[in-house]
Amino acid sequence: MIIEPRHTVARHRRMEWRELVLLLVRMFQVQTYVEVGVQGGWTFNAVAPLVQRAVAVDIAAMRGIVRLDHVEAYRMPSLEFARRWSGPIDLLFIDADHRATSVLADVEALVRFVRPQTGLILLHDTYPAAAELLADGYCSDAWRAARAIHSGNEHGLEIVTLPGPWAGISILRRARRHGWMDR
Repeated sequence: MIIEPRHTVARHRRMEWRELVLLLVRMFQVQTYVEVGVQGGWTFNAVAPLVQRAVAVDIAAMRGIVRLDHVEAYRMPSLEFARRWSGPIDLLFIDADHRATSVLADVEALVRFVRPQTGLILLHDTYPAAAELLADGYCSDAWRAARAIHSGNEHGLEIVTLPGPWAGISILRRARRHGWMDR
């Protein structure tokens, strides 16, 4: 049974923030894109042709993702992926297990790879449009992860959470300093 919250537009369910992600990819000239929790590949498939390296991570089979020479698929838990990964990440999209503890664990494990200053982390499902979306399998309590990061984080992350027609998104940046302005 699919829950369609009263106050949302169902067409946004799978691609709510895809246009924003594409804009960020172009604007920040993203070279390495990592998406954790790819599911059907709706966002991943739109981003992959625009970057030099596109990395999909999911515990389930990713049959729907685009197969290009620069696409890598890792079928494994995100924390196992983090133990294997070694390169820099320009844009990290976390959309896997939406429980706050899991979201925070993903951020903790992967933040060190995100480029300081210009690298971005996106957390999906951090501002659900309706209470029905708080169920596991939807947004769960991912919003708590965004709040925890906002209220105190040792990684120097800046965060803004945007409400959305379905589930919202948080944008994070590693920024202990503001570049040339702090000289």
